Amino acid sequence: MKLEWRSFISLKAPVLIAFVALWNAGILYAIFLGGGGPRGGLTPVGMKVTGFVCVAASIFALSVAMSKSVQASFIAPARAQNFHSREFYFLAFVTGVLAISRFVFPEFDAGANAL
Repeated sequence: MKLEWRSFISLKAPVLIAFVALWNAGILYAIFLGGGGPRGGLTPVGMKVTGFVCVAASIFALSVAMSKSVQASFIAPARAQNFHSREFYFLAFVTGVLAISRFVFPEFDAGANAL
């Protein structure tokens, strides 16, 4: 299976920018407000925040991969030929596994360095 980044670029620019901005805002929130800052480890609350961010990313990726109406509104018509749902399924799988790890094993990573 060959994954291509062009499938992600097939999203409309505002959708892609919003996804990246919300992802980064959630992670930064977990690091600075739910953890010890860039030098300290994430607290269990910070781990749960990153878990919710990963769940949201997984739901987003699954909705783009599975729903024709979401694809019609989120995929740019000029770049529609680059869209392949398998990349979004892969993103959903990876972020889903990360979310599960954040909720099931928060105590193992709580003392780790954030950077």
